[in-house]
Amino acid sequence: MVADLRRSTGRYPDDAQPRQLAARLNETSTQFRKLWQRHEIAEHGPTIKRVVHSEVGTLDLDCDILTTQRHDLRILMYTAEPGSESDSRLALLATIGTQRMMDGSIP
Repeated sequence: MVADLRRSTGRYPDDAQPRQLAARLNETSTQFRKLWQRHEIAEHGPTIKRVVHSEVGTLDLDCDILTTQRHDLRILMYTAEPGSESDSRLALLATIGTQRMMDGSIP
């Protein structure tokens, strides 16, 4: 993420927001400061995200990033491994929507 932020500050030198974010993180985080000093430039790639949902519990989701060539549009796509517990919980979440379940959790 730090290398991705460095990429954005270089790609958009007239945009103050990425530079201001980097400056704030540099002041408050030793770990960020060390990573920032590496001067690495990269794009954030696919990863696995763990989400704890109050109604269905823990979801382990694949996070893929779809990008466009001509614009800086990024779409994050979260999917569960087919047949996994996370897949079942995600299906349950799609079914209940914004309703609240009686006991508030699933073991």
